[in-house]
Amino acid sequence: MSDDWPARTTDPDGREVVFDGGAHLHLFDRKRNDLLDQVDVILGAVANPDFREEDPVPGRERFYRQDRPTVGSWLRVVVDFNESPAAVWTAFMQEDDPRLQNR
Repeated sequence: MSDDWPARTTDPDGREVVFDGGAHLHLFDRKRNDLLDQVDVILGAVANPDFREEDPVPGRERFYRQDRPTVGSWLRVVVDFNESPAAVWTAFMQEDDPRLQNR
Protein backbone atom coordinates (compact mmCIF):
# COMPACT_ATOMS: atom_id res chain seq x y z
CA MET A 1 0.00 0.00 0.00
CA SER A 2 1.24 3.48 -0.74
CA ASP A 3 1.92 6.04 1.97
CA ASP A 4 -0.75 8.41 0.61
CA TRP A 5 -3.72 8.76 2.97
CA PRO A 6 -6.48 8.44 2.34
CA ALA A 7 -5.74 5.88 -0.35
CA ARG A 8 -7.60 6.64 -3.57
CA THR A 9 -8.42 5.43 -7.06
CA THR A 10 -10.89 6.12 -9.85
CA ASP A 11 -13.67 3.78 -10.93
CA PRO A 12 -14.26 2.85 -14.60
CA ASP A 13 -16.55 5.89 -14.93
CA GLY A 14 -13.73 8.24 -13.83
CA ARG A 15 -15.17 8.98 -10.38
CA GLU A 16 -12.70 9.41 -7.51
CA VAL A 17 -13.05 6.84 -4.70
CA VAL A 18 -11.18 6.95 -1.39
CA PHE A 19 -10.47 4.36 1.26
CA ASP A 20 -10.49 6.51 4.38
CA GLY A 21 -10.73 6.13 8.12
CA GLY A 22 -14.43 5.31 7.92
CA ALA A 23 -13.78 2.30 5.68
CA HIS A 24 -10.92 1.22 7.93
CA LEU A 25 -13.12 1.43 11.02
CA HIS A 26 -16.00 -0.43 9.35
CA LEU A 27 -13.73 -3.34 8.38
CA PHE A 28 -12.22 -3.41 11.86
CA ASP A 29 -15.64 -3.33 13.57
CA ARG A 30 -16.94 -6.14 11.34
CA LYS A 31 -13.93 -8.33 12.20
CA ARG A 32 -12.59 -8.21 8.64
CA ASN A 33 -9.07 -7.39 9.79
CA ASP A 34 -7.52 -9.58 7.09
CA LEU A 35 -8.76 -7.08 4.50
CA LEU A 36 -7.13 -4.13 6.26
CA ASP A 37 -3.83 -5.30 4.72
CA GLN A 38 -5.47 -5.48 1.28
CA VAL A 39 -6.36 -1.84 0.63
CA ASP A 40 -4.61 -1.91 -2.75
CA VAL A 41 -6.62 -5.02 -3.71
CA ILE A 42 -9.85 -3.36 -2.54
CA LEU A 43 -9.14 -0.24 -4.58
CA GLY A 44 -8.07 -2.44 -7.50
CA ALA A 45 -11.52 -4.04 -7.48
CA VAL A 46 -13.05 -0.57 -7.77
CA ALA A 47 -10.68 0.55 -10.53
CA ASN A 48 -10.85 -2.67 -12.56
CA PRO A 49 -13.87 -4.77 -11.52
CA ASP A 50 -14.77 -8.13 -13.02
CA PHE A 51 -18.43 -7.33 -12.35
CA ARG A 52 -20.42 -4.44 -10.91
CA GLU A 53 -24.01 -3.79 -9.91
CA GLU A 54 -26.17 -1.31 -8.04
CA ASP A 55 -26.44 -1.80 -4.28
CA PRO A 56 -29.92 -1.86 -2.68
CA VAL A 57 -28.98 1.33 -0.80
CA PRO A 58 -29.50 4.38 -3.07
CA GLY A 59 -26.25 6.01 -4.16
CA ARG A 60 -24.13 2.92 -3.57
CA GLU A 61 -22.61 0.50 -6.04
CA ARG A 62 -21.00 -2.93 -5.67
CA PHE A 63 -17.69 -3.74 -7.36
CA TYR A 64 -16.50 -7.36 -7.57
CA ARG A 65 -13.10 -8.88 -8.27
CA GLN A 66 -12.69 -12.62 -8.71
CA ASP A 67 -9.80 -14.59 -7.17
CA ARG A 68 -8.41 -11.62 -5.23
CA PRO A 69 -7.06 -11.86 -2.66
CA THR A 70 -8.21 -15.51 -2.40
CA VAL A 71 -8.46 -17.87 -5.36
CA GLY A 72 -11.96 -19.32 -5.75
CA SER A 73 -13.77 -16.42 -4.11
CA TRP A 74 -15.03 -12.95 -4.94
CA LEU A 75 -14.12 -9.69 -3.25
CA ARG A 76 -17.17 -7.42 -2.95
CA VAL A 77 -16.50 -3.73 -2.41
CA VAL A 78 -19.41 -1.39 -1.69
CA VAL A 79 -18.80 2.26 -2.60
CA ASP A 80 -20.96 5.15 -1.44
CA PHE A 81 -21.31 7.86 -4.10
CA ASN A 82 -23.61 10.10 -2.04
CA GLU A 83 -20.71 12.43 -1.21
CA SER A 84 -17.66 13.61 -3.08
CA PRO A 85 -15.23 12.06 -3.18
CA ALA A 86 -16.98 8.70 -3.10
CA ALA A 87 -15.81 6.37 -0.36
CA VAL A 88 -15.45 2.65 0.19
CA TRP A 89 -18.21 1.70 2.61
CA THR A 90 -17.23 -1.92 3.19
CA ALA A 91 -15.54 -4.92 1.62
CA PHE A 92 -15.78 -8.65 2.20
CA MET A 93 -15.14 -12.02 0.60
CA GLN A 94 -17.92 -14.20 -0.76
CA GLU A 95 -17.91 -17.68 -2.27
CA ASP A 96 -20.81 -17.40 -4.71
CA ASP A 97 -20.57 -15.82 -8.17
CA PRO A 98 -22.43 -12.48 -8.04
CA ARG A 99 -23.22 -12.69 -11.77
CA LEU A 100 -25.52 -15.64 -11.06
CA GLN A 101 -27.43 -14.26 -8.05
CA ASN A 102 -30.21 -12.42 -9.87
CA ARG A 103 -30.97 -14.96 -12.58
